[in-house]
Amino acid sequence: MKPILSIISLSTVSAILVPPPTGPYDVAMKVQSVTDSSRPADPFEANGSPKGRHVLFSTFVPVEKGAGGSSCPLATVPYMTPKVAAAYGKQAAQAGLPETLFASFEMQVCDLAKINPCGGGPKTNKKYPVLLFTPGLAESRLLYGAAARSLASQGYVVVTVDHPFEANFVEFPDGSATAGRNISSTDEPIKTKAMQVRAEDLSYVIDQLQNTTLTKSLLGGLARSLDLKRLAVYAHSVGGGAAAILARNDKRVRGGVDFDGQVVEPIRSQGLNKPFLLAGRYGHSAPDSSDPTWNQFWPHLTGSRVELAINGTAHGSYTDRPLLLSALGLPDPVLDQVAGEIGSVRGRRLETIVNDVLMSFFDLVFYKNEQKLKGLPKAYTEVSITRSSL
Repeated sequence: MKPILSIISLSTVSAILVPPPTGPYDVAMKVQSVTDSSRPADPFEANGSPKGRHVLFSTFVPVEKGAGGSSCPLATVPYMTPKVAAAYGKQAAQAGLPETLFASFEMQVCDLAKINPCGGGPKTNKKYPVLLFTPGLAESRLLYGAAARSLASQGYVVVTVDHPFEANFVEFPDGSATAGRNISSTDEPIKTKAMQVRAEDLSYVIDQLQNTTLTKSLLGGLARSLDLKRLAVYAHSVGGGAAAILARNDKRVRGGVDFDGQVVEPIRSQGLNKPFLLAGRYGHSAPDSSDPTWNQFWPHLTGSRVELAINGTAHGSYTDRPLLLSALGLPDPVLDQVAGEIGSVRGRRLETIVNDVLMSFFDLVFYKNEQKLKGLPKAYTEVSITRSSL
């Protein structure tokens, strides 16, 4: 990737606005830290850890547009918190990009205080399905914030969750932070433990979303928009295994999506009797694939099950990286240099495809409507259904 630096030959990058979401709703975002006093703070500490596991999550909530389709007053916020941006900046520098790159991105969300400063923000009588998201191994939830905001703009409450001591860096609202442990993607026992810990984190977040005192404090009048009877989970990479575990273990979760992630034991053999989607790069389940777990998991999926491929994607496509690099305005030949890491499908196009894949699947989960899902290959040449029970 070193040649990219000749295009972005800067030691610093000025502020870059992440492209706005494309859906019919504006989006508000709030961040909340909660503590599960029943579990160890660091579940990976071999010698034991004090009780009190801190979990951090962002909630993206649809906001109806005003009269005449007017948008809400916007607040511009950093795409990443300073310490997380610095951690990703080191990765960027290794790839030939400016170390300040991630610190330079900003996002716009609704400024709830300016919409209704005296009444706790806007009021709504509409209810939206709630989708939990868990990221890839060692990744921050913040690297998926633009995608979460985009999906929320389509009419979903999206909750992205950080997993301390596994994520590369987790920075809390008070400025404190935890660095991640070096968890190997090839260490099956520790990876299995990480997925189980994630599933427990997600269940605890659901508990908190059911606490109306907390949600009213966090979201004001928008708290009533959470429809927790329509609750599902989606995930990337290692998060995909956690999504399967959560869907099996938590009766509140109605289905799940795994974007390009392995599925570990014992969930791989235990199976799942809920709708589940395996989606990822082309050839993920081919005989010569580096990941045999989808084929092993498939016979044990006894609910509605679908595997689809998005041609032109790579493992890193399912983060915000394609959209962020597109926002830099880099020419196609430069973007082609990183296709091995982020795929060849450009950021905005990929955003649209992934949103439609998710919305079509959740139509099946919540409304038993399978037609949109079946129609995806006709709508997008990049999408093919590999196998399906529908």
